Amino acid sequence: MTQLLIVSNGHGEDFIAARLAEALRARLPELELAAFPLVGLGAQLERAGVALVGPRRRLPADGFTFHHPRLLWQDLRAGLLGLTLAQASFLRRARPDAVLVVGDVYAQLHASLVPAPRRVLQPLVSAYHQQGREGGGSPLRYFMESFRAPELALLRRADRVYARDAATAEFLRGRGVRDATWLGNPMMDGLAAAPLPGVGGAGGEDPPVVALLPGSRDQAVASVSLMTRALERLPRVHGLVAWTHARVPAPPPGWEPEAVLDGGRAPVPHAAPTSGRAAASAAGAGPTPTAADGVVAAWRRGERRLWWVEGRFAAVLATADAALGTAGTANEQAVGLGLPVVAFEVPPLYGRDYLRNQARLLGAGLLVAAPTPEAVARQLERALRDPGVRAAARAAGAERMGPPGASAALADDLAGWLAALG
Repeated sequence: MTQLLIVSNGHGEDFIAARLAEALRARLPELELAAFPLVGLGAQLERAGVALVGPRRRLPADGFTFHHPRLLWQDLRAGLLGLTLAQASFLRRARPDAVLVVGDVYAQLHASLVPAPRRVLQPLVSAYHQQGREGGGSPLRYFMESFRAPELALLRRADRVYARDAATAEFLRGRGVRDATWLGNPMMDGLAAAPLPGVGGAGGEDPPVVALLPGSRDQAVASVSLMTRALERLPRVHGLVAWTHARVPAPPPGWEPEAVLDGGRAPVPHAAPTSGRAAASAAGAGPTPTAADGVVAAWRRGERRLWWVEGRFAAVLATADAALGTAGTANEQAVGLGLPVVAFEVPPLYGRDYLRNQARLLGAGLLVAAPTPEAVARQLERALRDPGVRAAARAAGAERMGPPGASAALADDLAGWLAALG
Protein backbone atom coordinates (compact mmCIF):
# COMPACT_ATOMS: atom_id res chain seq x y z
CA MET A 1 0.00 0.00 0.00
CA THR A 2 1.49 3.34 -1.09
CA GLN A 3 2.05 5.90 1.67
CA LEU A 4 1.81 9.60 0.80
CA LEU A 5 2.81 12.34 3.22
CA ILE A 6 1.43 15.83 2.53
CA VAL A 7 3.46 18.70 4.03
CA SER A 8 1.72 22.10 4.15
CA ASN A 9 2.41 25.42 5.86
CA GLY A 10 -0.55 27.75 6.19
CA HIS A 11 -4.35 28.05 6.27
CA GLY A 12 -4.70 28.46 2.51
CA GLU A 13 -2.26 25.63 1.92
CA ASP A 14 -4.22 23.38 4.30
CA PHE A 15 -7.39 24.19 2.36
CA ILE A 16 -5.72 23.13 -0.90
CA ALA A 17 -4.15 20.04 0.66
CA ALA A 18 -7.51 18.93 2.05
CA ARG A 19 -9.19 19.23 -1.36
CA LEU A 20 -6.39 17.27 -3.02
CA ALA A 21 -6.53 14.57 -0.34
CA GLU A 22 -10.26 14.10 -0.92
CA ALA A 23 -9.75 13.89 -4.68
CA LEU A 24 -6.86 11.43 -4.34
CA ARG A 25 -8.83 9.13 -2.04
CA ALA A 26 -11.59 8.97 -4.64
CA ARG A 27 -9.06 7.84 -7.25
CA LEU A 28 -6.86 5.64 -5.05
CA PRO A 29 -9.01 4.16 -2.26
CA GLU A 30 -6.07 2.06 -0.99
CA LEU A 31 -3.76 5.04 -0.70
CA GLU A 32 -2.45 5.59 2.83
CA LEU A 33 -2.62 9.35 3.38
CA ALA A 34 -1.16 11.44 6.18
CA ALA A 35 -0.64 15.18 6.48
CA PHE A 36 1.85 17.24 8.44
CA PRO A 37 0.70 20.87 8.77
CA LEU A 38 3.74 22.89 9.82
CA VAL A 39 1.61 25.91 10.76
CA GLY A 40 -1.22 25.67 13.26
CA LEU A 41 -3.14 22.55 14.17
CA GLY A 42 -4.42 21.45 10.75
CA ALA A 43 -8.13 21.79 11.48
CA GLN A 44 -9.11 21.90 7.79
CA LEU A 45 -7.22 18.69 7.07
CA GLU A 46 -8.73 17.03 10.12
CA ARG A 47 -12.24 18.00 9.00
CA ALA A 48 -11.47 16.36 5.65
CA GLY A 49 -10.70 13.12 7.46
CA VAL A 50 -6.94 13.18 6.80
CA ALA A 51 -4.73 11.61 9.48
CA LEU A 52 -2.43 14.22 11.04
CA VAL A 53 1.15 13.48 12.07
CA GLY A 54 4.10 15.36 13.51
CA PRO A 55 4.48 17.98 16.26
CA ARG A 56 2.08 20.89 15.87
CA ARG A 57 1.25 24.03 17.81
CA ARG A 58 -0.64 27.24 17.18
CA LEU A 59 1.74 30.17 17.58
CA PRO A 60 0.68 33.81 18.10
CA ALA A 61 1.36 34.92 14.50
CA ASP A 62 -0.71 32.00 13.17
CA GLY A 63 1.42 31.54 10.06
CA PHE A 64 2.35 35.21 9.54
CA THR A 65 5.63 34.90 11.44
CA PHE A 66 7.80 36.66 8.86
CA HIS A 67 5.32 39.37 7.92
CA HIS A 68 6.40 41.74 10.67
CA PRO A 69 9.27 41.85 13.21
CA ARG A 70 6.76 42.03 16.06
CA LEU A 71 5.12 38.80 14.91
CA LEU A 72 8.49 37.05 14.61
CA TRP A 73 9.39 38.11 18.15
CA GLN A 74 6.05 36.85 19.49
CA ASP A 75 6.54 33.45 17.88
CA LEU A 76 10.13 33.19 19.06
CA ARG A 77 9.00 33.84 22.62
CA ALA A 78 6.26 31.21 22.21
CA GLY A 79 8.71 28.49 21.20
CA LEU A 80 9.14 28.74 17.43
CA LEU A 81 12.73 27.45 17.44
CA GLY A 82 11.92 24.43 19.56
CA LEU A 83 8.90 23.60 17.43
CA THR A 84 10.92 23.95 14.21
CA LEU A 85 13.62 21.59 15.48
CA ALA A 86 11.01 19.05 16.58
CA GLN A 87 9.30 19.21 13.18
CA ALA A 88 12.61 18.78 11.34
CA SER A 89 13.51 15.82 13.55
CA PHE A 90 10.18 14.15 12.80
CA LEU A 91 10.63 14.58 9.05
CA ARG A 92 14.16 13.14 9.12
CA ARG A 93 12.71 9.96 10.62
CA ALA A 94 9.66 9.79 8.33
CA ARG A 95 9.67 7.05 5.68
CA PRO A 96 6.69 7.52 3.35
CA ASP A 97 6.79 6.32 -0.24
CA ALA A 98 6.21 9.83 -1.57
CA VAL A 99 5.85 13.44 -0.41
CA LEU A 100 3.57 16.17 -1.72
CA VAL A 101 4.50 19.67 -0.60
CA VAL A 102 1.81 22.36 -0.60
CA GLY A 103 3.61 25.54 0.31
CA ASP A 104 6.56 27.85 -0.09
CA VAL A 105 10.28 27.44 0.44
CA TYR A 106 9.81 26.88 4.19
CA ALA A 107 7.67 23.79 3.60
CA GLN A 108 9.90 22.64 0.74
CA LEU A 109 13.01 22.83 2.91
CA HIS A 110 11.36 20.78 5.64
CA ALA A 111 10.07 18.22 3.15
CA SER A 112 13.52 17.84 1.58
CA LEU A 113 14.57 16.10 4.82
CA VAL A 114 12.39 13.12 3.86
CA PRO A 115 14.22 10.57 1.67
CA ALA A 116 11.36 10.03 -0.79
CA PRO A 117 10.26 11.20 -4.24
CA ARG A 118 8.75 14.67 -3.95
CA ARG A 119 6.29 16.82 -5.87
CA VAL A 120 5.57 20.45 -5.06
CA LEU A 121 2.48 22.61 -5.41
CA GLN A 122 3.61 26.22 -4.88
CA PRO A 123 0.40 28.23 -4.39
CA LEU A 124 1.98 31.40 -3.00
CA VAL A 125 4.68 32.95 -5.18
CA SER A 126 3.77 34.03 -8.70
CA ALA A 127 5.56 35.62 -11.62
CA TYR A 128 2.98 38.41 -11.28
CA HIS A 129 4.65 39.40 -8.01
CA GLN A 130 7.54 40.72 -10.11
CA GLN A 131 5.42 43.25 -11.99
CA GLY A 132 5.99 46.76 -10.66
CA ARG A 133 8.00 45.47 -7.74
CA GLU A 134 10.25 48.00 -6.03
CA GLY A 135 13.00 47.51 -3.47
CA GLY A 136 12.93 48.58 0.14
CA GLY A 137 10.59 45.92 1.55
CA SER A 138 11.19 44.09 4.80
CA PRO A 139 14.07 41.59 4.63
CA LEU A 140 11.80 39.15 6.44
CA ARG A 141 9.76 38.91 3.22
CA TYR A 142 12.77 37.93 1.11
CA PHE A 143 11.28 34.58 0.03
CA MET A 144 7.65 35.73 -0.15
CA GLU A 145 7.79 37.96 -3.20
CA SER A 146 10.13 36.15 -5.57
CA PHE A 147 11.66 32.77 -6.36
CA ARG A 148 15.13 32.98 -4.81
CA ALA A 149 18.10 30.74 -5.57
CA PRO A 150 17.57 28.34 -2.61
CA GLU A 151 13.95 27.73 -3.58
CA LEU A 152 14.82 27.26 -7.25
CA ALA A 153 17.41 24.66 -6.21
CA LEU A 154 14.79 22.79 -4.20
CA LEU A 155 12.26 22.97 -7.03
CA ARG A 156 14.76 21.59 -9.54
CA ARG A 157 15.10 18.50 -7.36
CA ALA A 158 11.36 17.82 -7.31
CA ASP A 159 9.77 15.24 -9.61
CA ARG A 160 7.27 17.87 -10.73
CA VAL A 161 6.32 21.40 -9.73
CA TYR A 162 2.76 22.66 -10.02
CA ALA A 163 2.70 26.46 -10.38
CA ARG A 164 -0.24 28.63 -9.36
CA ASP A 165 -0.69 30.13 -12.84
CA ALA A 166 0.50 29.65 -16.41
CA ALA A 167 2.82 32.67 -16.32
CA THR A 168 4.63 31.27 -13.28
CA ALA A 169 5.08 27.84 -14.85
CA GLU A 170 6.74 29.49 -17.85
CA PHE A 171 8.85 31.66 -15.54
CA LEU A 172 10.11 28.60 -13.63
CA ARG A 173 10.91 26.60 -16.76
CA GLY A 174 13.02 29.53 -17.92
CA ARG A 175 15.05 29.22 -14.71
CA GLY A 176 15.82 25.56 -14.96
CA VAL A 177 12.78 24.00 -13.29
CA ARG A 178 12.12 21.82 -16.31
CA ASP A 179 9.19 19.91 -14.81
CA ALA A 180 7.18 23.01 -13.86
CA THR A 181 3.61 22.92 -15.15
CA TRP A 182 0.23 24.54 -14.56
CA LEU A 183 -2.92 22.49 -14.13
CA GLY A 184 -5.04 25.19 -12.53
CA ASN A 185 -5.44 26.79 -9.11
CA PRO A 186 -7.29 24.66 -6.51
CA MET A 187 -8.36 27.83 -4.68
CA MET A 188 -11.05 28.21 -7.35
CA ASP A 189 -12.65 24.84 -6.68
CA GLY A 190 -15.69 24.45 -4.47
CA LEU A 191 -16.93 28.00 -5.04
CA ALA A 192 -20.01 27.21 -7.13
CA ALA A 193 -23.06 28.23 -5.10
CA ALA A 194 -26.49 29.80 -5.47
CA PRO A 195 -26.87 33.36 -4.16
CA LEU A 196 -28.43 33.81 -0.75
CA PRO A 197 -32.20 33.93 -1.25
CA GLY A 198 -33.95 37.26 -1.17
CA VAL A 199 -30.82 39.40 -1.39
CA GLY A 200 -30.79 41.68 -4.43
CA GLY A 201 -27.93 43.27 -6.32
CA ALA A 202 -26.83 46.35 -8.20
CA GLY A 203 -28.55 45.26 -11.39
CA GLY A 204 -32.08 45.88 -10.09
CA GLU A 205 -33.93 48.15 -7.70
CA ASP A 206 -32.43 46.52 -4.64
CA PRO A 207 -29.32 48.06 -3.05
CA PRO A 208 -25.92 46.79 -4.17
CA VAL A 209 -24.53 43.82 -2.25
CA VAL A 210 -21.03 43.98 -0.81
CA ALA A 211 -19.15 41.00 0.62
CA LEU A 212 -17.06 41.84 3.69
CA LEU A 213 -14.01 39.56 3.93
CA PRO A 214 -12.15 40.54 7.11
CA GLY A 215 -10.15 37.32 7.22
CA SER A 216 -9.78 34.50 9.70
CA ARG A 217 -7.03 36.02 11.84
CA ASP A 218 -6.98 38.49 14.70
CA GLN A 219 -7.27 41.59 12.51
CA ALA A 220 -10.85 40.66 11.59
CA VAL A 221 -12.61 42.73 14.27
CA ALA A 222 -10.63 45.90 13.45
CA SER A 223 -11.13 45.26 9.72
CA VAL A 224 -14.88 44.84 9.88
CA SER A 225 -15.18 47.92 12.09
CA LEU A 226 -13.62 50.11 9.39
CA MET A 227 -15.61 48.33 6.68
CA THR A 228 -18.84 49.05 8.53
CA ARG A 229 -17.96 52.76 8.80
CA ALA A 230 -17.25 52.78 5.05
CA LEU A 231 -20.69 51.29 4.33
CA GLU A 232 -22.22 54.18 6.28
CA ARG A 233 -20.95 56.50 3.52
CA LEU A 234 -23.10 54.75 0.90
CA PRO A 235 -26.77 55.78 0.68
CA ARG A 236 -28.05 52.20 0.22
CA VAL A 237 -26.16 48.95 0.58
CA HIS A 238 -26.56 45.36 1.78
CA GLY A 239 -23.37 44.03 3.37
CA LEU A 240 -22.66 40.33 3.92
CA VAL A 241 -19.87 39.56 6.37
CA ALA A 242 -18.16 36.20 5.75
CA TRP A 243 -17.52 35.56 9.44
CA THR A 244 -15.35 32.76 10.83
CA HIS A 245 -14.92 33.78 14.45
CA ALA A 246 -16.65 32.68 17.62
CA ARG A 247 -18.42 35.91 18.54
CA VAL A 248 -20.07 38.69 16.54
CA PRO A 249 -19.16 42.13 17.92
CA ALA A 250 -21.83 44.48 19.24
CA PRO A 251 -23.34 46.94 16.75
CA PRO A 252 -21.55 50.32 16.69
CA PRO A 253 -23.48 53.53 17.39
CA GLY A 254 -26.12 54.20 14.76
CA TRP A 255 -26.65 50.52 13.89
CA GLU A 256 -29.53 48.57 15.38
CA PRO A 257 -29.85 44.79 15.70
CA GLU A 258 -32.43 43.72 13.15
CA ALA A 259 -32.76 40.12 14.31
CA VAL A 260 -31.14 37.55 16.49
CA LEU A 261 -31.18 33.83 15.95
CA ASP A 262 -33.23 31.84 18.45
CA GLY A 263 -31.03 28.87 19.21
CA GLY A 264 -29.91 28.81 15.59
CA ARG A 265 -33.44 27.93 14.39
CA ALA A 266 -35.27 31.06 13.31
CA PRO A 267 -34.94 34.85 13.30
CA VAL A 268 -36.54 36.77 16.15
CA PRO A 269 -37.02 40.47 15.30
CA HIS A 270 -36.04 42.98 17.94
CA ALA A 271 -38.56 45.53 19.12
CA ALA A 272 -39.43 47.80 16.21
CA PRO A 273 -38.13 51.37 16.43
CA THR A 274 -40.90 53.81 17.20
CA SER A 275 -39.88 56.96 15.43
CA GLY A 276 -37.95 58.59 12.64
CA ARG A 277 -36.21 57.11 9.62
CA ALA A 278 -35.40 53.81 11.37
CA ALA A 279 -39.10 53.12 11.88
CA ALA A 280 -39.86 53.74 8.23
CA SER A 281 -37.00 51.52 7.18
CA ALA A 282 -37.99 48.71 9.53
CA ALA A 283 -41.51 48.81 8.18
CA GLY A 284 -40.33 48.41 4.60
CA ALA A 285 -40.18 45.13 2.82
CA GLY A 286 -36.86 43.38 2.69
CA PRO A 287 -35.22 39.99 2.92
CA THR A 288 -35.48 38.18 6.24
CA PRO A 289 -32.28 36.73 7.69
CA THR A 290 -32.53 33.05 8.63
CA ALA A 291 -30.29 30.52 10.30
CA ALA A 292 -30.79 28.20 7.33
CA ASP A 293 -28.87 30.74 5.24
CA GLY A 294 -26.05 30.87 7.77
CA VAL A 295 -27.03 34.31 9.09
CA VAL A 296 -26.05 34.58 12.77
CA ALA A 297 -26.74 38.29 13.26
CA ALA A 298 -28.28 41.16 11.31
CA TRP A 299 -27.96 44.93 11.70
CA ARG A 300 -29.68 47.89 10.09
CA ARG A 301 -28.88 51.59 9.75
CA GLY A 302 -31.45 53.39 7.64
CA GLU A 303 -31.30 51.83 4.17
CA ARG A 304 -28.10 49.98 4.97
CA ARG A 305 -28.21 46.39 6.13
CA LEU A 306 -25.46 44.11 7.39
CA TRP A 307 -25.77 40.35 7.75
CA TRP A 308 -23.16 38.22 9.49
CA VAL A 309 -22.92 34.89 7.68
CA GLU A 310 -21.15 31.73 8.82
CA GLY A 311 -20.38 28.64 6.75
CA ARG A 312 -21.72 30.05 3.46
CA PHE A 313 -18.63 31.71 2.02
CA ALA A 314 -19.29 30.63 -1.57
CA ALA A 315 -22.89 31.86 -1.36
CA VAL A 316 -21.71 35.23 -0.02
CA LEU A 317 -19.42 35.65 -3.04
CA ALA A 318 -22.15 34.47 -5.42
CA THR A 319 -24.50 37.14 -4.04
CA ALA A 320 -22.09 40.06 -4.00
CA ASP A 321 -21.44 42.77 -6.58
CA ALA A 322 -18.09 43.75 -5.03
CA ALA A 323 -16.07 43.04 -1.89
CA LEU A 324 -14.14 44.71 0.89
CA GLY A 325 -11.26 42.44 1.85
CA THR A 326 -8.34 42.20 4.26
CA ALA A 327 -7.79 38.48 3.74
CA GLY A 328 -5.37 36.28 1.85
CA THR A 329 -7.08 33.34 0.18
CA ALA A 330 -10.57 34.90 0.37
CA ASN A 331 -9.45 38.02 -1.52
CA GLU A 332 -7.87 35.87 -4.21
CA GLN A 333 -10.99 33.73 -4.56
CA ALA A 334 -13.25 36.78 -4.81
CA VAL A 335 -11.10 38.26 -7.57
CA GLY A 336 -11.01 34.87 -9.28
CA LEU A 337 -14.81 34.99 -9.46
CA GLY A 338 -14.62 38.41 -11.12
CA LEU A 339 -15.45 40.60 -8.12
CA PRO A 340 -13.50 43.83 -7.66
CA VAL A 341 -12.07 43.81 -4.12
CA VAL A 342 -11.25 46.97 -2.15
CA ALA A 343 -8.43 46.40 0.35
CA PHE A 344 -6.67 48.49 3.00
CA GLU A 345 -3.92 48.02 5.57
CA VAL A 346 -4.60 46.49 8.98
CA PRO A 347 -1.12 46.02 10.45
CA PRO A 348 0.69 43.98 11.52
CA LEU A 349 -1.08 40.90 10.09
CA TYR A 350 -2.34 42.62 6.93
CA GLY A 351 0.28 45.32 6.64
CA ARG A 352 1.64 47.52 3.89
CA ASP A 353 4.12 45.04 2.38
CA TYR A 354 1.58 42.21 2.39
CA LEU A 355 -1.00 44.41 0.71
CA ARG A 356 1.43 45.64 -1.94
CA ASN A 357 2.42 42.08 -2.72
CA GLN A 358 -1.21 41.02 -3.03
CA ALA A 359 -1.94 44.00 -5.27
CA ARG A 360 0.83 42.93 -7.67
CA LEU A 361 -0.55 39.40 -7.67
CA LEU A 362 -4.18 40.32 -8.36
CA GLY A 363 -3.61 43.33 -10.61
CA ALA A 364 -6.76 45.22 -11.55
CA GLY A 365 -8.84 42.92 -9.36
CA LEU A 366 -7.63 44.63 -6.19
CA LEU A 367 -8.33 48.31 -5.50
CA VAL A 368 -6.14 49.65 -2.69
CA ALA A 369 -7.51 52.36 -0.41
CA ALA A 370 -6.08 54.34 2.48
CA PRO A 371 -7.31 52.88 5.80
CA THR A 372 -10.03 55.49 6.38
CA PRO A 373 -13.81 55.06 5.98
CA GLU A 374 -13.96 57.87 3.40
CA ALA A 375 -11.18 56.45 1.19
CA VAL A 376 -12.56 52.91 1.37
CA ALA A 377 -16.06 54.15 0.51
CA ARG A 378 -14.75 56.05 -2.53
CA GLN A 379 -13.01 52.99 -3.90
CA LEU A 380 -16.07 50.86 -3.17
CA GLU A 381 -18.27 53.24 -5.17
CA ARG A 382 -15.87 52.82 -8.10
CA ALA A 383 -15.98 49.04 -7.73
CA LEU A 384 -19.78 49.09 -7.76
CA ARG A 385 -20.47 51.74 -10.39
CA ASP A 386 -17.58 51.98 -12.87
CA PRO A 387 -18.03 49.49 -15.76
CA GLY A 388 -14.36 49.78 -16.68
CA VAL A 389 -13.23 48.86 -13.17
CA ARG A 390 -15.58 45.88 -13.10
CA ALA A 391 -14.50 44.63 -16.53
CA ALA A 392 -10.82 44.93 -15.59
CA ALA A 393 -11.44 42.94 -12.39
CA ARG A 394 -13.15 40.15 -14.33
CA ALA A 395 -10.24 39.97 -16.78
CA ALA A 396 -7.66 39.95 -13.99
CA GLY A 397 -9.48 37.18 -12.16
CA ALA A 398 -9.66 34.96 -15.22
CA GLU A 399 -5.99 35.51 -16.08
CA ARG A 400 -4.45 35.28 -12.62
CA MET A 401 -6.67 32.74 -10.83
CA GLY A 402 -8.02 30.61 -13.66
CA PRO A 403 -11.16 28.45 -13.88
CA PRO A 404 -12.34 25.74 -11.47
CA GLY A 405 -11.29 22.13 -11.96
CA ALA A 406 -7.69 22.19 -10.76
CA SER A 407 -8.18 19.75 -7.89
CA ALA A 408 -9.39 17.05 -10.26
CA ALA A 409 -6.61 17.70 -12.79
CA LEU A 410 -3.92 17.68 -10.11
CA ALA A 411 -5.34 14.55 -8.49
CA ASP A 412 -5.34 12.74 -11.85
CA ASP A 413 -1.70 13.65 -12.40
CA LEU A 414 -0.67 12.75 -8.85
CA ALA A 415 -2.58 9.46 -8.97
CA GLY A 416 -0.66 8.42 -12.07
CA TRP A 417 2.63 9.26 -10.35
CA LEU A 418 1.72 7.37 -7.17
CA ALA A 419 0.53 4.35 -9.12
CA ALA A 420 3.86 4.23 -10.95
CA LEU A 421 5.76 4.43 -7.65
CA GLY A 422 3.72 1.55 -6.25
